[in-house]
Amino acid sequence: MEIPEHLHELIEQLGQSIMRAMAEDPMSRELARKIQDEGFDVALMVEATVALHRRQLEEGEAAPEAGANPLPSQPQPDDSWSDEDRAFLRRFKISLD
Repeated sequence: MEIPEHLHELIEQLGQSIMRAMAEDPMSRELARKIQDEGFDVALMVEATVALHRRQLEEGEAAPEAGANPLPSQPQPDDSWSDEDRAFLRRFKISLD
């Protein structure tokens, strides 16, 4: 599947947002401080895999235009998330609801 350029930008922004959330998380900061207190420097490298799956269009629903806001106006149920995915997102206070 070819990914439109504007989605590459959104994925990049998502990665930056996740890193910012981790850097600003009080527990993460405290744990890093404790490791430093033990005499170690801390470097965090996070590898994330972003999986995109094209949603099936409902009958009569038009495909979104390139660059259009892909988010629905109301949350839609999505069964493509595994329990592990949901647990990971909950750790960063990201809700799928």
